[in-house]
Amino acid sequence: MAKAQKAYVAGNWKEAAAAYEAACPKEPDSVRAECYLWNVLALSQIGAAKEFSKAGKRLDSLINKTNPQKAVYADLMMTKAQFQLYMGRNEKAAEALIHAIETSQPHQAVVLKKVCAVVQSKVKNATLDETCKRLDEPPPQVEPAQQPSAPAEKAVQSVPEPEANTAQEAKKSDEAPVQATAAATKPAAPAPAVQPAKTENSKDNQEYWILQLGAFGVRSNAELLVNNLKKQGIKGSIEERQGETKTLFLVQTGKFETKEKATDYGAQKLAPLNVEFRAILKKSSK
Repeated sequence: MAKAQKAYVAGNWKEAAAAYEAACPKEPDSVRAECYLWNVLALSQIGAAKEFSKAGKRLDSLINKTNPQKAVYADLMMTKAQFQLYMGRNEKAAEALIHAIETSQPHQAVVLKKVCAVVQSKVKNATLDETCKRLDEPPPQVEPAQQPSAPAEKAVQSVPEPEANTAQEAKKSDEAPVQATAAATKPAAPAPAVQPAKTENSKDNQEYWILQLGAFGVRSNAELLVNNLKKQGIKGSIEERQGETKTLFLVQTGKFETKEKATDYGAQKLAPLNVEFRAILKKSSK
């Protein structure tokens, strides 16, 4: 691994890619996806269509295999957005970046803002604009401990420019089975039952706030969280977010008049259950 990192820093892309290829299978499961992401970045820097295509296929496979609850998933989706942008698929780049933000952790906001600026300069997408604005919002004051994440700086590197016909040769890989688990979805300790979030505004209002509690690659894992919340007297719902590589299942609760009321609810009812939450502004369909 040290040899691969040394070669990468020195800009010896072929050597770095080969070294990561040899090292990654030996890494622990907890960091293997991060290792292969470095491999993808090294391959994409070589400058040839064959290696760029291989990097794109490997990236898709990593996305399919990685649990969206892991911090590295957002790094993978940031990289996916850059690949799409390079190939001129601007709307797909926006879609991938939205997924990255939906599954990101607060410490990844700095890098995500940089990627947002690049993608927003290429495509007009109202959903992306709203999602990128969330990165300027401070995280809730009460939060469970964060998981360690992959070094996010690698994901903001520009996708290199290989041979001119690379965009046509890069194809999607066969989707690998999603291997997500229900880790962290069950409350760590019993807590007194609480009432579901109360609707604070009328149907005529165009905007309201909800709390997003998790993003999953497997619907059954999202349903497990919803069921666990139900046992604690908290009503949850699942919103399906389609993506080119993976569909996300977002667990949400409540409908609040203000952000303050949403975060207060989260701090009082969800934080004691070790359930992470993020306040999100929603607009009614009317």
